Amino acid sequence: MVRAIELVKNGEADVVVSCGNTGALMTVGTLRLRTIEGVTRPALAAVVPRKGGHFILIDAGANPEAKAEHLVHNAILGSHYCRVVLGVQAPRVGLMTIGTEEGKGNAVISEANELFKRISPVVNYCGPIEGFQVFEDHVDVVVCDGFVGNIMLKTWESLVSFVRGILRDELSSNPVRMAGAWLSRGAFEALKQRINPERYGGAPLLGLKGNILKAHGSSNRRAILSAIRAANEIIAAKMNDRIESDVARANELLAACPRTP
Repeated sequence: MVRAIELVKNGEADVVVSCGNTGALMTVGTLRLRTIEGVTRPALAAVVPRKGGHFILIDAGANPEAKAEHLVHNAILGSHYCRVVLGVQAPRVGLMTIGTEEGKGNAVISEANELFKRISPVVNYCGPIEGFQVFEDHVDVVVCDGFVGNIMLKTWESLVSFVRGILRDELSSNPVRMAGAWLSRGAFEALKQRINPERYGGAPLLGLKGNILKAHGSSNRRAILSAIRAANEIIAAKMNDRIESDVARANELLAACPRTP
């Protein structure tokens, strides 16, 4: 892992795709590549299916104890990744919390909500969102800390497996259901493709001066292929240059309006 990241640092490779330990990948990547100017912590961005398409979940596990500034940067990182992999030109950003009313959530969420409002020229902020809104066509980027994001991502992945198992058991329980399942096989195959985690097999570690994609430890060849494809799209879009510009602009807007104690 260290050797691969060194190749990126030295310009001998453009990207690292790794199925290794997330914590080790983040630590080595941060130490060797360093963060983009203005970004203090990198974040993992995962693509998750929702009604009518997909959304970006960030942070998916890199930084479990985020400050409000980190969440602001996550919004910028996630917005740029959304433009590259999902083709959404003005991604709608939502801040994950326990209620949409002002003041809901902990102190970090409340502070981040206020900061998001100040960087509206940079991020298309739609306000706080709750868990039941995540899988609706409500926002394109869901921002949270790595603790919440990792739980959300793993819960979704296990739920997909759970539902598949239930469908398999129920549809094979008697000949009539088996016949119905055979007649509906096209719909089931389309559903499988929509919710398949392997469709976007890599979560980029965004915010570094180099490109790293974290693939699942149990990735198959299709998931690795998807991760490599996403890596190529990131490189072609010169995403890091655009991120650095927007982070600098957001930091200027925040500095121009200091927070009250």
